[in-house]
Amino acid sequence: MKEHFNIIQPDDWHVHLREGDMLEEITKYSSRINKRCIAMPNTKIPITTYNQAINYKKKIIENSLVKNFEPLIPCYLNENLEVDNFRYALKNNHFIGGKLYPSNVTTNSKDGINDIRKIFNIFEIIEEEDKTLLIHAEKNSKDIDLFDREKYFIDDELTIIRKKFPKLKIVLEHISTSYGIDFVETNNNMAGTITPHHMLITKKDVFFDESIDPHLFCMPVVKNEKDLISLRKAACQNNTKFFLGTDSAPHQFDLKYPSITTKPGIFSSICSLELYATIFEEENAIDQLEIFSSINGPKFYNLPINNNKILLKKEEWIVPEFIEKNNIKVKNFFGGKKINWKAENLKV
Repeated sequence: MKEHFNIIQPDDWHVHLREGDMLEEITKYSSRINKRCIAMPNTKIPITTYNQAINYKKKIIENSLVKNFEPLIPCYLNENLEVDNFRYALKNNHFIGGKLYPSNVTTNSKDGINDIRKIFNIFEIIEEEDKTLLIHAEKNSKDIDLFDREKYFIDDELTIIRKKFPKLKIVLEHISTSYGIDFVETNNNMAGTITPHHMLITKKDVFFDESIDPHLFCMPVVKNEKDLISLRKAACQNNTKFFLGTDSAPHQFDLKYPSITTKPGIFSSICSLELYATIFEEENAIDQLEIFSSINGPKFYNLPINNNKILLKKEEWIVPEFIEKNNIKVKNFFGGKKINWKAENLKV
């Protein structure tokens, strides 16, 4: 069993860095290990123009642990998007692509999409510019069970997009079901991100008789053991269609309460690579971690693979319960628990 080894520096292809005081405090945790991240655009005022993207990148870099950290921003898609501005932003790499949020499925998604047909022209632009459509794949309806929202979106929406735009590159974000894994594996020009929490906990850890653990509540919600096993298999068995995306999503501690109306999100950036290493070790696939964390993502996005190395070593440590500074208090995923791996950026 390996006690220490180097891997190519990873990237986080799905993270939420928020804004204001929260961004200032938590960005350092994403930038401690990763070279790049896709910083999601569902801020309080959604990021829909290249000027917004430029300013957001600047704020992230200013608060990064290292100054060569590279945030990549997708455009928050809506029906009123300025098409010329959007195409210009794609051509000039201000946007890495477009992020599709169905309306009211998660944090700050009220300005999302109610009818995908109304933005087919946007999908055409993304396809023409050889960029990527990133999708939060949940269908929001009072008639659909919370645990079935991913399947319904795939069947009712994503299948239509895939057939109409066969050359469009699509990332199914934070896949949470075996059904989602199967769809990505059986369709061309598709990839998926997989979070650590969807490979570590199930709905039994989150949902109780009449309550929930709000700090393990996220969108999409974690599912059952069958789905967890499917996600682990996809991540750990050298499948080039899947790559690292933490969906690390902090919320102020006092905004999390034991109800499904609470703010959804799990903050894992403080220990995310260490958690992935734990998972891969449990699956006897530690040698495959680098492919998943550092190679598959850049290849899908047509970006260079990083040059720097990260050291992973066997070292027991306790994840702090909280991040607390000034008026910020965030509960850490795995807070108070022991992890047996520690990551170190060799250039910091």
